Amino acid sequence: MPHPNHHTQDIAQTLATAHRTGTAWQPTEGWPEISAADAYAIQAAVATALGWFPEGPRAWKVGGTTDISAAPLPEVRPSPTASPATWALPAGQDEVLIEAELAFRLASAPAAQKADLPDALACLGTVCVSVELIGTRLAEGLSAPPNWKLADQGVHAGLLIGEAQPAARFAAFTQTDWQAQACHIRVQSADGTVALHEGRGSHPAILAGMHPLGTLPWLARHAARQLGPHASGLRTSDLITTGAWLVVKVRRGDVVDVGFEGLPGVRLHMA
Repeated sequence: MPHPNHHTQDIAQTLATAHRTGTAWQPTEGWPEISAADAYAIQAAVATALGWFPEGPRAWKVGGTTDISAAPLPEVRPSPTASPATWALPAGQDEVLIEAELAFRLASAPAAQKADLPDALACLGTVCVSVELIGTRLAEGLSAPPNWKLADQGVHAGLLIGEAQPAARFAAFTQTDWQAQACHIRVQSADGTVALHEGRGSHPAILAGMHPLGTLPWLARHAARQLGPHASGLRTSDLITTGAWLVVKVRRGDVVDVGFEGLPGVRLHMA
């Protein structure tokens, strides 16, 4: 588990305060350099300060191709099936970025020290559509250096998930199957205007000729390191989001439908 020093502990305390108050923090001396190890130490210290994971994280985000990164997720909201989920934006914020992703729940835990991609794929239980709300506790944080965004929980502000389906079909996908996988975000504004955003094989790893779930073995090792010697890393029933297929800016009042071909979609109302 990473150990915070005085510098990272100070940053973590300030970020924890920003979480509690909803007031963005502007570092007075710009963005002092921090390492990825510092960023993970800050993540862990913020989680401790806010009491997020008394028994360890049960949800993670992981992404990247050559530079993989991750963050534990403090809250996951299921999407209602009969009506849109309401997602309230913070006061004074009228627009936000959302990401369309696939999220997988583990039926068993990959062995951290021996995990490879076939082992990780064999551990998948279910898959669902997920929508991540991108938000930051840092003033102008979306333009901050990468390790500062990583320290800020990967600029995560919330996750909404749809109805789960068996993951076996996706676990068996070939690269051609992944390239053909369709995703969409449909946004209807308060005045009735509709914008449709679509993609096929639009996950960054697929576009780079890589497997979109290739980060799972790395996450198994990372989770074991982050949680310390008395925890087991990834566990059965953990939920893992695996990177954005589409990223769209939405506004307060919009009704948003997010879908992946072959899976139940998610609808949300930005309030």
